[in-house]
Amino acid sequence: MPLLTKTLCSKLLQPMKAQEIEHHKILMIVNEFPPTGESGVQRPLKFLKYLDRAGWQTYVVTPRKPSKTVLDHSLCTDIPAQSRIFYTPSWGLTGAATDKVAELRAKTQPNPLRQLVWKTLKGINDLIFPLDKQIGWVPFAILKAIYLIRRFQIRNVYITGYPFSAFLVGIALKRIFGDKIYWVADYRDAWQFEPMFEQNILPFRQAIIRKWDDRVLKTCDRIVFVTDFIKARYQQRFRWIADKAVVITNGYDEDDFTGIIPHHFERFTILYMGKIYSYKSDPIPLLKVISELTEQNLQYIHIGTITPDILADIHSHNFPFFQYQGYQSHSDALSYAAGADVNVIILNNDKESEGVYTGKVFELIRIGKPILAVGPKVSILKDLLDKIQGGEYASIGDSDAIRAALAKLLQKPTSQDSITNSITQFSREQLCRALIKLYA
Repeated sequence: MPLLTKTLCSKLLQPMKAQEIEHHKILMIVNEFPPTGESGVQRPLKFLKYLDRAGWQTYVVTPRKPSKTVLDHSLCTDIPAQSRIFYTPSWGLTGAATDKVAELRAKTQPNPLRQLVWKTLKGINDLIFPLDKQIGWVPFAILKAIYLIRRFQIRNVYITGYPFSAFLVGIALKRIFGDKIYWVADYRDAWQFEPMFEQNILPFRQAIIRKWDDRVLKTCDRIVFVTDFIKARYQQRFRWIADKAVVITNGYDEDDFTGIIPHHFERFTILYMGKIYSYKSDPIPLLKVISELTEQNLQYIHIGTITPDILADIHSHNFPFFQYQGYQSHSDALSYAAGADVNVIILNNDKESEGVYTGKVFELIRIGKPILAVGPKVSILKDLLDKIQGGEYASIGDSDAIRAALAKLLQKPTSQDSITNSITQFSREQLCRALIKLYA
């Protein structure tokens, strides 16, 4: 999508004087914002909360219409009263909890005719939405950001992706204001290094994404990644970003645990909290191992979102202990996790997932209940759990390893309260301080 040119923008505003800009104001360009739900909302929302507490005047540009169908109005309580939220129109498409095109791909395998149908539909989808389905919000966000920077003399700009099309706003603002603004690009995911990137995205779209991702890296003033693994992947290809790339992980907010009452379960409960789609976070290997424990009076509960095809696959295996209870508010989800005997994390079995924590891991560690994680043989998540003794990790392709890990947790399902002392570095307040230092 073409960006606004300098000529057009010069008609909207006069050049901004450097001395007009104040350093304790920040403009946040955030597409996924309450009442939009799911985990991606948490990171920018918590930054907003603690920037406000640190005395910063915060301004947020976000779509008027929630960008996803999954809503969680309880998250709105974290929006500071002093923050100025500016809602804009958007031509972006509201995203469902699951990707329909990716879901169709899973259904077509291995039928050749259905594969052809999928490739055709996928090609049309990628032509219309080369970056993502929120690209139609970009022009409105650019215009509003221009106005706010001029109106309130804002120097500091924070933009987070996903959706990565939001970074186009930063490219446009840099073209217009140059060094008069200081833009931090926050990569909540790895974009061109996403798991299954080359398998799930057609080559022509890969080229488009890489082109714009490269331009973001060159244009922004600082780059924030959520893990050292992702940072290393980018620096391996773009060695010149070393001086401006930093890591600020996801984390937990201590305030979220105030007043949380653990949910009471009648039976031993293994809980999965999160999203499962298109065989991302495939639960079947774990469920098959659990099904062998016929002598155990236990249940496996999934709260969150899941594609219908995977849910149907689970039901086809006739796991009597499995329950799907849908999306829960953030506070209710924490209550469920606090009441569970074991909390589950499932990663993909691929190279890129070796460097994934998942945002919820820090909240689960803070809760203090044992964690059962399955994923690739090598994993930074495994290293973290080993370091803090927060649970057990097993290769998702090794049934014996899963069986052994589960047996350990069944024998010792007690709370791991001691591990919470080792994760204060992941508190949202501490992480926000790291973000503030980037603007100093």
